Amino acid sequence: MKNYEAKGSGQTKTASFSDKVAGKSMGTQNVSETGKAGAVSTKDMTMEEYKQYIHDRISQIPMHPTRMSESISINISEAGFEAMKNDPEYEAWVLNDLRTGWAQPDRWAGICGGAYSTIYYGATKEECHAKMWSAGYQNGSGKSLFDSRAKNSFWERRAEREKQREVQIEEQQEKKRIQKAAMEKSIAHKRLMVQWEGKIYDACRK
Repeated sequence: MKNYEAKGSGQTKTASFSDKVAGKSMGTQNVSETGKAGAVSTKDMTMEEYKQYIHDRISQIPMHPTRMSESISINISEAGFEAMKNDPEYEAWVLNDLRTGWAQPDRWAGICGGAYSTIYYGATKEECHAKMWSAGYQNGSGKSLFDSRAKNSFWERRAEREKQREVQIEEQQEKKRIQKAAMEKSIAHKRLMVQWEGKIYDACRK
């Protein structure tokens, strides 16, 4: 296993959350991220709304293509959420930490048949830590280890879900192709039957 911690800057504004907190007051103090007028004020959110807000923000963070086969679990303690909600700078640091880390390439994940990582955020930067391991870790128990550590995680992305979605799309496309071929075959058969019946009718008339 290896521990890693990254720091960075810059994040994007979440549009989807705006609808969920429509009608809440807007402010210039204690605002999330920018500190600019017009930003959604975190102090006016309930904790559940704030957690959903953070979930949406994390879900929008892009990943380097080499990390597509990596399963990731993020745990944020209740104290961590409180600290992020009350301190916009700390919230920005957490999101930037993820953005910077996920922007880095991870070529080993593809070579090792996948990778797993768990990331923990507490009330302070010093409490934050992360661990990463390959699918073959501990004699091939990498996946089971991730499953146990990812239970009740706040945010989770499993590479298997992406693969399953791709398989489902391929299966649906194959099903449509078979249905289309069967329909074309049925139409062709009906045409042959009509032609055959027409020939019999002409023969009987003669």
